[in-house]
Amino acid sequence: MLVDENSLWNKLSQSLAGLQLNNYWEMITRFRQGPSKIEGWGSIMTPDSSHLREYSSLPNPDHSETAIQLSKLVVGKLNGGLGTSMGCVGPKSLVEVRDNKTFLELILEQIESLNQEWNQKIPLLLMNSFYTHGETLAHLKTQEFSSEIISFEQNKFPRLNSETLSPLSSDKYGDQACYPPGHGDFYQCVWQQGILQNLIDAGKEILFISNADNLGAVVDPVILNYMDRSNVPFLMEMTAKTAADVKGGTLYQQEGKLKLLEIARVPDDKLDEFCAPGKFKVFNTNNIWINLVALNNRLKKGSLDLSVMVNQKDVEGVPVVQLETAIGSGLECFEGAIGLSVSRERFLPVKKTDDLLLVRSNLFNLYKGTLIRNSQRKSHSLPIIELGDFLQNIENFQNSFPVTLDLIDLEELTIIGNVRFEGTASLKGKVHLQGLKKPLILPSGVVLDDESR
Repeated sequence: MLVDENSLWNKLSQSLAGLQLNNYWEMITRFRQGPSKIEGWGSIMTPDSSHLREYSSLPNPDHSETAIQLSKLVVGKLNGGLGTSMGCVGPKSLVEVRDNKTFLELILEQIESLNQEWNQKIPLLLMNSFYTHGETLAHLKTQEFSSEIISFEQNKFPRLNSETLSPLSSDKYGDQACYPPGHGDFYQCVWQQGILQNLIDAGKEILFISNADNLGAVVDPVILNYMDRSNVPFLMEMTAKTAADVKGGTLYQQEGKLKLLEIARVPDDKLDEFCAPGKFKVFNTNNIWINLVALNNRLKKGSLDLSVMVNQKDVEGVPVVQLETAIGSGLECFEGAIGLSVSRERFLPVKKTDDLLLVRSNLFNLYKGTLIRNSQRKSHSLPIIELGDFLQNIENFQNSFPVTLDLIDLEELTIIGNVRFEGTASLKGKVHLQGLKKPLILPSGVVLDDESR
């Protein structure tokens, strides 16, 4: 039986207070109203060129303009996630990616290089969750950085019992009772913690924020110049859909307005059309550019009306819901927000060890903290890699791939079970390897060309 509103409010007020309680209550209210499917499907359309710009249409900045514009910039990273998908217990941003450097160290190196090249002090803004905050701060103390690092912790809300909507007790479930409510929480956190006003007072006007695990999300002076010159309040980077991106959020235009469409809002009978590449050709990279003054002015009018997403979980056998929001939902809250169609190279997330093998290979070169595609590869697309359950564990992965592999001519790699390379190897074409009955050990220097073992 669902708990009544007064009882729920009283229960929540035992762990939350003030603005936190109000923010969470707004989310619960929207959730109780039920999911809102998009209306007028026939009237929605692919955004026109004024709402979805092509990167190639943007003007190149003058050298002198770039220096001034970088002085207005803040780089933000969404750093709330753990490395559980790779068998890690700590913050994902502290997983070593390449050349013994973590995601966070590569991010710092990118910004440090910009600071040195342009004589700037670009600050780094990190939104952590209660899962990642402490370890991130401890790691940052070991790093040298010429500019300010603003590291803050996002909200911590109680999980709700799916059947009653009653909050889980921290006395009974400990940290399992709570969760970070998605990266849409960013807006209220920077507003309520005074971070947004401090940045504006320091002369910062433009924020570029992205997921910490997206290695393609680097500062681009061309986009920065467009944000500054055009006074755009909110820009979302989009890139072309592939078969792997069919469920990703996309943009649409309805009655002259640009809107974000997530799969949860698609009518059931329109799911195939949503997933197909015909009507919706791009998806959200979660690389977001925001004018901080515009954000400040909007938040003065009240909290942003963000779509609430329901994440179903299980805690010690109890089915629970987590109510979350996404930072990209802010697009609909700003008049004049646009999408920008960018190269796939700006979307290089590392979600699993499949992705980690790609970025550790010779398909990329590392320069000043940034991964650069190796020009020796003839194909514009990256190989398809599926490593199987055994190699999704980072320790097993490290043991199986002790050195960089040559994947320049690889089309696809499928591994099932325990397969281990003893040293260097060159993989070409389509390679399928299996180590189910016993480990498959491949000697150093092996060349596999359209081969199955």
